Amino acid sequence: MGIRGRFLTLAAAAIGLSFVGFIIFSIAMGKLAGFIAMLVMAVIGLATIYIKQKGGLHNKKRNRGIYIYHYLFKR
Repeated sequence: MGIRGRFLTLAAAAIGLSFVGFIIFSIAMGKLAGFIAMLVMAVIGLATIYIKQKGGLHNKKRNRGIYIYHYLFKR
């Protein structure tokens, strides 16, 4: 199904950071190194997003059990 929900923003950030990485590496070491760095950063970012997405859109810790709240409202 692709990238969904809040992960679209994270994907855009990953691609943007990989582009910035390309610029920095191309200035420092050359265009080929910049291109390789851009590809590596984009793949790592998108792979991380796909792994997090498997956990669900609302990936939160859910504790199971019965909770009793004493003294919520004092009389």
